[in-house]
Amino acid sequence: MENRFRNQNKLQLNRGYFFLILALFTFHCALRPSGDIKLYESYFPHENGIAPITKGKVRVTFLGTTSILLDDGETQILTDGFFTRPSLWKTGLFKIESDPIIIQSVLEKAKINRLKGIFVCHSHYDHAMDSPLVAKFTNAKLFGSNSTINVGLGAGLDQANMEVFQIGKPIRLGNFIVTVLESKHTPPFRILGKTNATDPNFPDIPSPLVQPAKALDYIEGGTFDFYIQHGKNKIVIKSSTNYVKGSFDKIKADVLFLGIAQLSLQSKEFQDIYYQETVQKLKPKRIIPIHWDNFFKPLNQTLEPNLRIGDDFEANMNLLLNKTTQDKIQVQLLQGFESIDFF
Repeated sequence: MENRFRNQNKLQLNRGYFFLILALFTFHCALRPSGDIKLYESYFPHENGIAPITKGKVRVTFLGTTSILLDDGETQILTDGFFTRPSLWKTGLFKIESDPIIIQSVLEKAKINRLKGIFVCHSHYDHAMDSPLVAKFTNAKLFGSNSTINVGLGAGLDQANMEVFQIGKPIRLGNFIVTVLESKHTPPFRILGKTNATDPNFPDIPSPLVQPAKALDYIEGGTFDFYIQHGKNKIVIKSSTNYVKGSFDKIKADVLFLGIAQLSLQSKEFQDIYYQETVQKLKPKRIIPIHWDNFFKPLNQTLEPNLRIGDDFEANMNLLLNKTTQDKIQVQLLQGFESIDFF
């Protein structure tokens, strides 16, 4: 009887170990990159961006997630400017805040020294958290929604150094003209019991948001695309994987920065309409995928694809490449701090 009891306990213990190992293995797999970046090596131009910018050209530097620096040699503009990139554990379990040392190092490495405007596509922390400090350090003006302005106010940014942008109203900075277009955030998802869906009762950040703050305190506050003109050349930056039907009916773009996060996780109908309403409407010669990298990893390390727990980079890229190959559109990827000259 005693031996039988021991055997049962041993069996239960072994089962417990088995399920624990299985759970740990599953969790480990979920936190791995959702693709092998080496498979797409041929899509990286690997330009160094050291030579002076030729007059009339625009140099674009990718700074992770949806942070894009545009520079014509005289004026610089930036989208989002999210550089701190706190770890997954810190973001999930604690309050987070901008790291001035990291931000200063990025500004120096990327040679951000004549920045005039920062345009924030929406107010989630991976877009808006660092933008006030970037504005402070560079004396650039912060443009965003009312929610983004409240992020700025919480960081102590002077109201005169911020501006709520108006849909459809062009903003001129040097030879750049930026027009803000209404958009939509990537369809909501749920990870580890938490969702990024906007509560309709609390759609905006209602008051100055003081750091440190929880990641969930950074409410979306509306999502926007940017139509950027530089002379006769046109660029569209679409940070989120979603569309507003007809938004691009009257414009064209030479270059499209296209958000691909979670694209393959959407329905086939969504994928087709997304491509139609962005790529096929804008008819770009070149597409640069963005919001593909794991923003829990520091920017000074080689960027890796988003985690398996929330995305599928390889499926996203293969879907895009299949469609663009048929339409004979060039696709290029940029690593962190990599630059490419357009036009």
